[in-house]
Amino acid sequence: MKIFSNGSSFSAGRFPEIVAERMNASLTNISMVGYSNRSVWRTTIEESPKNYDLAIIQLTSCSRHEYHDEKKWVEIGIALNHKRLTEKRRKIWKYWYENMYDEVYGDCEENFAIEGISDYFANQNTPCIIATTDKFTKSKKFDLNIFDLNFPMDETRHPTENGHKIIADKIYEIAISRM
Repeated sequence: MKIFSNGSSFSAGRFPEIVAERMNASLTNISMVGYSNRSVWRTTIEESPKNYDLAIIQLTSCSRHEYHDEKKWVEIGIALNHKRLTEKRRKIWKYWYENMYDEVYGDCEENFAIEGISDYFANQNTPCIIATTDKFTKSKKFDLNIFDLNFPMDETRHPTENGHKIIADKIYEIAISRM
């Protein structure tokens, strides 16, 4: 069995490994700390995962974004604290967040990511579990809002080892119900 995983900091942690171990599966996990939903969607398509038995995708806050700075992709969050963000670009993004970005835009972007990723894996005939760590999402299209689970977090507001096990147990339960 083969599992593909992508997402932000939570899925860059242990829970995908725990699911793979429980399912006696190999794991390809391309998750990166700080990824936006657009980053998760883009890198999933770029990776072009085929012939997997399960995909586990973790989306995040819809206020996170990315842009390409002529060299590489740069993650942007509302705090505007990425080290590659120049002062000029910081001002542009600050203006964008204050004057152009709103909840409607964020919800639309989130839906694009959910639908695009779901459709990609449906075309591959691969069961796909899409979870979120955006506790304020309005979308009902997620298989799981991780913050609906009661799990311990560390001082960085990420799951402890036991927290990852609790998340993995729920993901495993969803996976088994789809196979």
